[in-house]
Amino acid sequence: MATDPELKAKVERALRSACQPDQAPVIELEDVPPDKVAGQVLSGSFGSMSPSERQDRIWFYLDQELTVAERTKVSFIVTDTPEEHRALTGT
Repeated sequence: MATDPELKAKVERALRSACQPDQAPVIELEDVPPDKVAGQVLSGSFGSMSPSERQDRIWFYLDQELTVAERTKVSFIVTDTPEEHRALTGT
């Protein structure tokens, strides 16, 4: 069973809001069987934040966008800056 497309759209919308003022964050979401979503968001707006501050920020926006039941379907969201991602992946 695939993740509900509406849930993925809501998660993406919340993550875009969390990345403001970055107008072009890279957001990649994937299905986690049977019905959860996980992903990664790359944004320069995370540059001055600690990992816990980044998570607090994205969950603030996820909490506004998602119902309690929908929030339980988000497995994890990795937050990196584009520079951190390049350093980790070599790309």
